[in-house]
Amino acid sequence: MGLLQRRMSLFNDSKESRYDIESSSKTDVAGAAATLRKRTYSPVHLFSYSLFKKCAFTLAEVLITLGIIGIVAAMTMPALVSKYQEKAWLTAFNKTYSILSQVYISAYRDNGIAREWGTEPVQIYNILSPYLNVCEVWGQNRPAALQKLSREYRDLNGRKMNPNDIFSTTSYNFSLNDGTIISLGYSGDIASPLLKVDINGFKLPNQLGKDLFYFSFNDKSGYPVVTGFSKWWMYDGVYCSTKTQNGWYSGGGCALWVIATGNMDYLHRDIPADEWRKAIFELVVKSGHTSLD
Repeated sequence: MGLLQRRMSLFNDSKESRYDIESSSKTDVAGAAATLRKRTYSPVHLFSYSLFKKCAFTLAEVLITLGIIGIVAAMTMPALVSKYQEKAWLTAFNKTYSILSQVYISAYRDNGIAREWGTEPVQIYNILSPYLNVCEVWGQNRPAALQKLSREYRDLNGRKMNPNDIFSTTSYNFSLNDGTIISLGYSGDIASPLLKVDINGFKLPNQLGKDLFYFSFNDKSGYPVVTGFSKWWMYDGVYCSTKTQNGWYSGGGCALWVIATGNMDYLHRDIPADEWRKAIFELVVKSGHTSLD
């Protein structure tokens, strides 16, 4: 009897221990579950949600996105291309201006100031050529390629220019190793050489104020300076304007503005006379003039 009671006691103790352990485990699980983020599901979720479902765009969404990107690109690309072209023209202009300035200074050291070189273009070319990296010389001739090119030029307003005003047979025509094309002549208005320069050669747009510029060899106190065509300095900048001109081509004086300001703002707006005068006054003085009148 005593043995049976002892076994029953051990059984009850074991049952109570298991109960205590199970109760403790259930309490711990419930506590942990209480700290988890609860999520509710609607009937739609119950039928559509899956742990194995992958996120993806539909074809319609992709096409709509591409369409929006295309519209934005169409709106911004022209402005970006125009800005890039203007930057390229400005870079080429500065390079050409630097070359001409160095060449003039070198020629001046050996031959004096440009107004003393004579009036014949070939004579002027012979003085300059030792300091130039010349690629091809056409002289006072206009071969087919140059003849065709001269017919393509327009002024800043878009008006077609007379081919004889570009690479004429009275000028000395040649190209440099970097592709720059120069028509070298002489201007009685300023008693000095006049250079019509296409800074990117046979490439477009072939337009005054963009890739075609007029330079002249002037001096200040006997020191050589490369400037724009000084005759146009007296006209308050109208020859670097998109407005209709009375007389010569618009854009012919734009080299002066770029030298003075380092920009091509005239492509975007008409430069007021006061702003023009302020920007170019120092360059006018460099030419030997004392005023803008």
